[in-house]
Amino acid sequence: MTKVLRTIIMLAPLMALRAGICAAAPAVDLKTMLASPVDLTIYSPNRKLVIGHAHFTIKEIGKKVEIIGQTHYEVGESDWERIVLEYQAGNPLPVVTSYQAHFLAADGRPQLSEQVDLKSGEASCRWGGQFGDASYDDTVEVEPDTYAGAASIVPLEYALKKGESTARFHVFDCTPKPSIFTVDARLENGEARWNYYPGELAKMGLTPDLGWLNVLARPFIPNISVWFDPKEGFQYVGASKDRFYRGRHQVLVRNNNPGPQIGSAPQPPARVAIDPDKSNN
Repeated sequence: MTKVLRTIIMLAPLMALRAGICAAAPAVDLKTMLASPVDLTIYSPNRKLVIGHAHFTIKEIGKKVEIIGQTHYEVGESDWERIVLEYQAGNPLPVVTSYQAHFLAADGRPQLSEQVDLKSGEASCRWGGQFGDASYDDTVEVEPDTYAGAASIVPLEYALKKGESTARFHVFDCTPKPSIFTVDARLENGEARWNYYPGELAKMGLTPDLGWLNVLARPFIPNISVWFDPKEGFQYVGASKDRFYRGRHQVLVRNNNPGPQIGSAPQPPARVAIDPDKSNN
């Protein structure tokens, strides 16, 4: 028996013990990390007018986490989204298993309905008006670190809490077809101030990685910024982003003193048909 082999045999129990410790890393409590419920005020692109309000709740049931968001705009538009995540062995962060969202015009007509089953990869994008009432169905290739909707802030906040200044993950979106793309997030140097939230904040800029298309697509890629409060454990406090693909740009700001909840139990818009089988994943 060689010296190297003897060393490996002797270290095997220690390596197994360390592996067990790593595998037993505590899972992240999303409800606590995101400080549910989350109430947001939505401002116009020029940041001068209040155009809406949003309310998000995070509920944990066993190994599953459900995020439900409901948004109402002053002009009568409304948004609703539901994200289901699930804790898996060896991963401190829960992974997204399903996502659905509906964006309605003031008259109740759907502007966009999108959904994806991240276990099967089946996804759909239903557009109303903006892309000629187009419907797209596809099976997308899902990466383990794929997020969608409001859950996309999870890997950002988690990275900051670990002392990291960058994050790289995947995001599902309708652009206008079902797509999953890589996102690179980077913390801007130094502390930043934001007119809409007090104190010194941390600002992360998000950029989709489109490979060699980055140079050509750069002028068309929306500017996305997300803000966090270091004094509150890098709690999410707001973002500057589009409502949806090629939709209105808007600024979301977390309320310091949350007002009344928008409905005691947020439900999907009444004029949008939801498949009960898929909505109970």
